[in-house]
Amino acid sequence: MNKPESVVQNFYSGGIPQMKPILETIDLRKTYRVGTVDVEALRGVDVRIRAGELVAIMGPSGCGKSTLMHLLGAMAKPTAGSVLIDGQDIATLNDFGRTQIRRKKIGFVFQKFNLLPTLTAGANIEVARRIHGAALGGVHEQHLSELLKMLMIEEKMGRKPSELSGGEQQRVAIARAVVNRPSILLADEPTGALDSKNSEIVLNMFRELNRKFKQTIILVTHNPELTSYTDRLIEMRDGRIIHDSDPVVRNTDPELQTIARDL
Repeated sequence: MNKPESVVQNFYSGGIPQMKPILETIDLRKTYRVGTVDVEALRGVDVRIRAGELVAIMGPSGCGKSTLMHLLGAMAKPTAGSVLIDGQDIATLNDFGRTQIRRKKIGFVFQKFNLLPTLTAGANIEVARRIHGAALGGVHEQHLSELLKMLMIEEKMGRKPSELSGGEQQRVAIARAVVNRPSILLADEPTGALDSKNSEIVLNMFRELNRKFKQTIILVTHNPELTSYTDRLIEMRDGRIIHDSDPVVRNTDPELQTIARDL
């Protein structure tokens, strides 16, 4: 159904991208069995992330944010509910299907870098390209060159992880995660192992990645300082979302809410 232009403009005021959700969860639930006790890690999470957003998911330890990241990243299956990436419900996929989603659409950055210690920085990135099956040369080489320059690591490609600082290792890990242009970049406590100076550098890199390459980025953290680098904050507690700064979510106009549901 066509929407009045004035209503659509009102809905998208404040810089909200005119895009369908690239990632969505519907009544997402995850229960773990611990001995004879069922532990509810997620208790009905509904969230929409639009392409090109830079989002922080924040909460204390045990709130469910890491479990949510594992489900968004196709690393585990939910107990109930749906996870849609580009409209495809990955909760219904088997292990092979989820592996294909991870290879083609999701990049990961972790707190501990997870670089292969015997390989150079350049070889670590090349492994990711070969696993993905990306072709060499042409536009791929140009993209890699721009990426390394933006992350300020083009001179570090011949060094092994032990010869790099923590901040440099994390920037190599970021390059490895996005070299294949994933639809979504998930970062779990990406500055947790860094000092304040390197944390600031890495967070500015995430923001530049988002601005320059329109990369959709979700940062998972317990650190409130990190959220100042993002455009949207989702707060979790006890397996639920308790706050979302997205103006679409907070808008109470019935007509605009209808547009949101129809996107």
